[in-house]
Amino acid sequence: YKEYKMLILKYLLLGIILFSSSYIGIIKAKTFENRVKELNKFQNALLMFKSKIEFTYEPIKNIFEEISKIIYQNEENIFLNSINISGSITLAWNKAVENIKSDFKDEDKEIIKMFGKLLGKIDLIGQVNEIDLTMKLIEKQIEKAEIEKNQNTKLYKTMGIVLGMGICIILI
Repeated sequence: YKEYKMLILKYLLLGIILFSSSYIGIIKAKTFENRVKELNKFQNALLMFKSKIEFTYEPIKNIFEEISKIIYQNEENIFLNSINISGSITLAWNKAVENIKSDFKDEDKEIIKMFGKLLGKIDLIGQVNEIDLTMKLIEKQIEKAEIEKNQNTKLYKTMGIVLGMGICIILI
């Protein structure tokens, strides 16, 4: 009876190890999917920002609040965070980009920071051109992120399972 209990415990622990490693692989794979989603959301936010400054002439703060409500549904985001930080809009934007909890890579953040350098400092046409440039750069980042997602999602999920199975085999 004692041996039976030990055997059940052993297989239970092996199952936990297999489940845990598979879960870690799935979580890591999810970061690639999340990056694509976040970049797409940001691009949609830029499109909305462009439309708003071209046609409504609202203050940047009001536009950022509206973007936060509509695009991000009041989740934590760069636009909302930047209006809650005191100082110049450029400084607030850079702090918001640095402090955001996201799956953006450093190169994504650099592009987003570049957008903030001239935010509110140039005329309407210049601002629209800056948005267009940033949208093109973000589009390239989305393409890269899609490629990485396609390459790595299946890899990390499979690696998690295989690693868990390998550990289980070693422990048996």
